[in-house]
Amino acid sequence: MAADTLDPSDVLRSIGSEDPADYVRTGIEAARKGDFERGLIFLAEAYLRLSREPDGKIPPAALSWYGLCLAMHRGRFREASEFCQLAIDREFYSSEHYLNLARVWVAGKSRRKAVEAIQRGLSVEPDDPRLNQLRIEFGARRPPVVAFLHRDHPLNQALGRLRHRLQKK
Repeated sequence: MAADTLDPSDVLRSIGSEDPADYVRTGIEAARKGDFERGLIFLAEAYLRLSREPDGKIPPAALSWYGLCLAMHRGRFREASEFCQLAIDREFYSSEHYLNLARVWVAGKSRRKAVEAIQRGLSVEPDDPRLNQLRIEFGARRPPVVAFLHRDHPLNQALGRLRHRLQKK
């Protein structure tokens, strides 16, 4: 997706610490600001360092944000979604992980999967303003005209277009 413009060794030296927790914190901060390349560098280094430790515990937030950075900077949406899903599996109660998964699928142009992630996140935290904002941006789909047929059925599609035209007038 985007070309690498930063030298990872220079970026990693800028932190002035060897603590993986500092890499995680700095990587998440960079990703929150939209600097996905810098976030990816820090979070990848944290992932490497933490996976070498005896307990090998990688914080779910690091997995979730790493997935988002991977999608936004490298365009690797399927792999990114797996990292986000792993974070959700470990901390199902964090709406932020669902938000990151939804953002991965939005970037990957998979509306259906993004909406599913938003709905799952809202079932965990109904008042999350970021998930609600994303839901509003997507808009709500109307139910199919013929309820017992799938919305992709040609009859439902034709009737849906007709309903839309009639309601516009």
